[in-house]
Amino acid sequence: MRSTAPKTDGSSTDETIVIPLRDLSDLLNPDPSPLLDGPVTPEAMAYILGKAKQVRRTPIRLELVLPPGVRVPEADVLGAINSHFRNAEKTEDANLRELFRYGFKALLIGLLIVSTCLLLAWYFSPDDSTRPFFRLLQESLIILGWVSMWRPIEIFLYEWLPLVRRRNLFLRLADAKVTVR
Repeated sequence: MRSTAPKTDGSSTDETIVIPLRDLSDLLNPDPSPLLDGPVTPEAMAYILGKAKQVRRTPIRLELVLPPGVRVPEADVLGAINSHFRNAEKTEDANLRELFRYGFKALLIGLLIVSTCLLLAWYFSPDDSTRPFFRLLQESLIILGWVSMWRPIEIFLYEWLPLVRRRNLFLRLADAKVTVR
C-alpha cells in the first residue's frame, strides 16, 4: 500500500490516503457479523488509521485503487466507510464518558481516603511528635492518603487525551471523501 499523497487536482486543502486493493474484500468484510466492529476489515482499519494520524489539520480523502475491470458500487462503499467511522466515533465517545464517570467515582473515593488519613494523622500526633513510632505512623497515613488520589489525578490530567484524539480522528475519517479508481 502506498503512503499518504497530496491531492493532485490543483488544491492542496485535502490529503489523500491511497489504498490499493486487489478486490473489495481487502477493505470491507463481505458478511460483517454483529460481533465484529464493523464492515471495514481490521487490516484496512489499521492502515487507514496509521496514515490518517500523519495528516494534520486538513480534510482527509480516501482513494481506493482497484485493478482494471473490478467495479464496485461507489455509493455503497462510501456509506459503509462513513458509517463505520461514525460508529467508531460514537464508541470512542462512550469510552470517554465512561472514563470520566470512573474518574469521578475514583475522585470521591480518593478524597474520602485522603481526608480520613489526614484526620487520623492529626489524631495520632501527640504533642511530642519527635517520637519515632508516631512520626512513622503520621507520615505513612499522609502518604497513603495522597497515593489514593493518584488514579483520579492521572485520569483527569492525562488519560482522556488519547481518547479525544482518537474520537476526533474518527470524525475526520467519517467526513472523508471516498473515491474509487
